[in-house]
Amino acid sequence: MTYEEFEAAFSGKTQKEKKAFIEARHPFYSDKEDHWRFLESTYEGGREWFDKNIHRFHREGDKDYRDRVARAYRFNHTREVVDLVNKYIFKPDIVRRDADVDDVLADFWKHSTLSGKDMNEFMKLCSQRASIFGKAWAVVDTNYSGGVISKRDLKNGKYRPYVYMLSPIDMLDIAFDDDGTIAWAKVREYSRDDDTVLSSGKVVPRYRIWTKDFWALIVEKRNPKGEVVSYDIEDGGSNFLKEVPIVAIDHMIDENAYIGSSLIDDIAYLDRSVANYLSNLDEIIQDQTFSQLIIPFQAMMPPGALDDNGDDENARVVELGTKRVFTYDGQANSAPQYISPDPNQASLILKVIEKIINEIYHSTGLAGERTKQDNAMGIDNSSGVAKAFDFERMNAMLASKASSLQQAEMKILELVAKYIGATVPDDERSVVQYPKTFDVRSLYDEFEIAQRLALVDAPGSVRREQMNQVAEKLFNRLSTEDLRKMQADIAKDWLETENIEAGPNIQPPRLTNPDSKQGQNNTANEREVE
Repeated sequence: MTYEEFEAAFSGKTQKEKKAFIEARHPFYSDKEDHWRFLESTYEGGREWFDKNIHRFHREGDKDYRDRVARAYRFNHTREVVDLVNKYIFKPDIVRRDADVDDVLADFWKHSTLSGKDMNEFMKLCSQRASIFGKAWAVVDTNYSGGVISKRDLKNGKYRPYVYMLSPIDMLDIAFDDDGTIAWAKVREYSRDDDTVLSSGKVVPRYRIWTKDFWALIVEKRNPKGEVVSYDIEDGGSNFLKEVPIVAIDHMIDENAYIGSSLIDDIAYLDRSVANYLSNLDEIIQDQTFSQLIIPFQAMMPPGALDDNGDDENARVVELGTKRVFTYDGQANSAPQYISPDPNQASLILKVIEKIINEIYHSTGLAGERTKQDNAMGIDNSSGVAKAFDFERMNAMLASKASSLQQAEMKILELVAKYIGATVPDDERSVVQYPKTFDVRSLYDEFEIAQRLALVDAPGSVRREQMNQVAEKLFNRLSTEDLRKMQADIAKDWLETENIEAGPNIQPPRLTNPDSKQGQNNTANEREVE
């Protein structure tokens, strides 16, 4: 179908038919939309999140519930998990071989989006969104509609290709050919009426149709009440690329072309449970702080009883009881007392919260991050075997994610090359290379490894390489030049030949947690020997 044929067919539809076409969604996306919005809001946080996600107790009054929601707080573990994974992905340098590509492509790496973000910043954003939704989409477009952009226009900055990201919420529908390539897609964009200072400033959606043969932009027209009255084609034309310029970016490599598995599919719900338990705990603390006065109703004055000043006697009692008083059937000489919830409830809730938080980090292989925090307090909550398992699981996940990002970036680069009439080298040495393995160990872990290498009399070259890794972590604020000098000193002066040959006679310093009991006992034993 050509653009002219599509324009004629769409224009011939009734407004009801146009609306049905615009609102039609792929079943996968319809089913997942609420879930995706929850994941996104849980990551973003903010006060509105509490209004929708703090559960109401079935016997809780309106005012009590509103007050409890207003006091609610949370530690955003969902965001922490996503950001930690992103940090590990982009901590090593991403290799982009400028010398192997056209100058225009190298310049695109430096200015990839309309806002001027470079490719590394854009891919960080895509990686983050892919972690949240399981899959994100990158659209490669240009502000030139006449085909291939000339070198002259590229140099003077008049026209250029650019890339932007779509969440699956705005990927309304998509179809694939038998060879796995995208046949067509319908996406939702947003534009703001801000042409002049007197413009309305309203943000309105618009819809872009992509096929291998053409593209079209459909806009809404609304009446003063904000109701959609028509859908019209505002712009369009032929697609000289002969492919849909949309690239899938998966959280991890997956066979499902439509949706992917999110990093936080389960974590977000665990995080919500933690927030609700924290709210329950807050309620207990409030009730403990402001205990409830109870008094036998036989001790209350008759209704309308006044004191010497003409004030209501019972009103004075209510004021003493922190605005509320419970009465019960007792004896008139029973003493009033204050009651509060069982403090054991708070202890139980704290244990449940801690367990859920641990599960959040263990499920992603990030338990080591919790261990670091606990070690700072003298708590060792993870065995060496568990740490090694978490490291391997985390490394495997990061490697899969990095491979997905590399494939996506290469496809983006190929589309950009088509817009400018260039080519991307097709050989074994990719012009874009993401790391295949990742260092997620802490500095303490590196020292422990170095200690054990010394104990087993490891070769000097192995121990030097380990010390290089220690230096990179310990002195991460040094310039690259200064760090290289330090590593050269390690290679030259550390572990002299005579010392290496001594081997077993060298006793490395013991590394212990100064706050742990084991470390204290070791120190005591050493003193006894002395």
